[in-house]
Amino acid sequence: MGTKKFNLIDKIIAYIRLHEVMPYVEKKDIVLDFGCGHQAYFLLNVKQNIRRGIGIDYDVIGTKNKNIELINYNFKNKLPFKKNFFNKIFLLAVLEHIPTNKVNELFFEFNRILSKKGRIILTTPTPASRPLLEFLAYKLHLISESEIRDHKKYYSKTDIKKITKNVFKLNKYKKFELGLNSLCVLGKI
Repeated sequence: MGTKKFNLIDKIIAYIRLHEVMPYVEKKDIVLDFGCGHQAYFLLNVKQNIRRGIGIDYDVIGTKNKNIELINYNFKNKLPFKKNFFNKIFLLAVLEHIPTNKVNELFFEFNRILSKKGRIILTTPTPASRPLLEFLAYKLHLISESEIRDHKKYYSKTDIKKITKNVFKLNKYKKFELGLNSLCVLGKI
């Protein structure tokens, strides 16, 4: 479930999120943007700062130009990439939309396609954000109601450690947007 058209609030949140993850973007990077969304906002904003970027999402139109490729793809149990292909995987405001029974499978696949020294950079709303997001969506109609209804889980630091414990270690955990969102950097064990 992705926002098709960004309103002002969506643009502000996306800008702040981009600012939080930019320190992890490097010229040598081969990046997977998992759940890149219809707009591929992240990849379009970093395309000058990476070697190659691939965005996958069930809601994207497949295209390829220069160093960016967008692939229409809906994760079932395997990702269509070779072992150790990426050195960075980004999940920006995506984890909360993944069915909880698929999360472990997904992280095992990330482990397969991520290089030995690769990292996962993810952002996700914290449990503290739930009341505010639901108020903004259901009462004020300022953000997408269907997108908020699609949230499967709000992840705490403990939750992140739990779902990644067998394949990744949490190298960094930081809250931003007044503690309503978190930035997590994971490395292979």
